Amino acid sequence: MTVCPVDCIYEAEDQVFINPDECIDCGLCEPECPVNAIFVDTDVPENWKSFIELNAVEGRRLGGG
Repeated sequence: MTVCPVDCIYEAEDQVFINPDECIDCGLCEPECPVNAIFVDTDVPENWKSFIELNAVEGRRLGGG
């Protein structure tokens, strides 16, 4: 996603992951997500909260961290 000013969004086979250690919480990616799957961590819908840790683990792995 080219909108990220710190380039912390990494593509996997069928989805993207955000490295939370690199993210500056600017929010620019949120409206650009084509499937409306990016949320500020305090606004994640209850049924999606289980994905928070998966995103963090995969984002760090793909980002080399």
